[in-house]
Amino acid sequence: MCGVLGIKGSSSLAQGKILLQMLTHRGQDASGIAWVDCKTANMCLSKTDKYPDLLQIEEKQVTKSLLGATRYPTFGTRTESSNINRYTQPFTAKTKYGSIALVNNGNIANVHTLSSKSFESDTEFIVELMGSLVNKHDGDIVKATNTFMEIADGSYSIIGIFNDQIFSFRDPKGIRPLVFGKDSNVSVISSESVVLQNLGISNFEEVKSGELILFKNDEIEKHQLLERDHAHCMFEYVYFANPCSIIEQKLVYEVRLNLGKELGERILNENHEIDYVVPVPDTSRPASQGLSEVLDIPVREAIIKNRYLQRTFIMKSEEERSRVAKRKFLYSPKYIKGKKILVVDDSIVRGLTSQKIIKDLRQHGAEKIYLAITCPAIRFACYYGIDFPTDEELIASGHNLEEIKNVLDVDGLYYQTIDSLKKSIGFTDLCTACLSGSYPTSYAQEIRIKYLNGELQNRSHYEEV
Repeated sequence: MCGVLGIKGSSSLAQGKILLQMLTHRGQDASGIAWVDCKTANMCLSKTDKYPDLLQIEEKQVTKSLLGATRYPTFGTRTESSNINRYTQPFTAKTKYGSIALVNNGNIANVHTLSSKSFESDTEFIVELMGSLVNKHDGDIVKATNTFMEIADGSYSIIGIFNDQIFSFRDPKGIRPLVFGKDSNVSVISSESVVLQNLGISNFEEVKSGELILFKNDEIEKHQLLERDHAHCMFEYVYFANPCSIIEQKLVYEVRLNLGKELGERILNENHEIDYVVPVPDTSRPASQGLSEVLDIPVREAIIKNRYLQRTFIMKSEEERSRVAKRKFLYSPKYIKGKKILVVDDSIVRGLTSQKIIKDLRQHGAEKIYLAITCPAIRFACYYGIDFPTDEELIASGHNLEEIKNVLDVDGLYYQTIDSLKKSIGFTDLCTACLSGSYPTSYAQEIRIKYLNGELQNRSHYEEV
């Protein structure tokens, strides 16, 4: 999972850096940009193991083709001593027909069936494969992309530069988001619409599942290549995306509001005496509003997030997540001590943050704590770019509702149902593999069988199976 960006048309490197900052909620581990130098036509790169605002570039420099990416680590084994060029996008390759550079949001599940090399990023694998396919198809990017879609299994929303031409394509299932739009000066492609909205581009559209788009000087050329049954990731709506983004014609904020209302209808019949609805900031705020409206119980911000800390879920290790979780939240005792509160969160994955919050609320004197989760129970590994590659690390895997409730030490626990999730989003053709164990692509299904049979050697599914 990452944030990706592409700009075709005259723009400064500073503008690229600013727009890339709007995608750091999708990845904060590292960032990078690639651009074509207008004077030399050479491909240039700048990477940092921090936020995009620390990229070392000549900000006033102008380019007509630019890529950017923010990194969320779900592939490779980065350590503090790792070479930044091995794990940070963009990646480049040379072909007989010119240079190619790529960024990707997603994860390729069958890397080790297609290459014997070791990679710290599947995007490095993608650019090498695409480079070889460009050579195989005599420089034809359309044929190269079509072949890539036929052999690569997983999720991918890719933006690339080939000979100063921007192109983008999305996997045949449309698992990860990708949108594009155009104003009078530039065409912009991004993981989320907020980037385009920031530029005043209101007329944007999705790159379709299995579609390749070529962004030429004043022309946008579309090629529908492969398309399978649609399976967009439900977790984009629950957690990852900016609430102002529009994904698959659905406003993320409104989906989250609906998720809260659906939960509210269930809890309404429980006749609990609840003083306040308390959101766990920031993602669950819209859902808390929905719950509040249905239950007619006021929202109180009794939990305040330390705004100077990053998102804990997308940090690269459990050790780092645990360390930061201890100082992530502050509390307002006035709305906690002696109160019966309904705490609302977007999801429970490993349960570390939830346990810490409940413990803190108990220490602040909460009389009763009910916990409402806008996502259904996550019980199965994700092979498409979310960082839970095994069942064992998931608190809901192998535990029933009462057991989870006891582990978290709450007086009541309410998960969203899968049907209510689909109803809230507004369509049913979603990827819910981590909820149901039903995987939408063939190689992921094979991984699952190997995993259940005990044939995988370690916690990562990216080894050869």
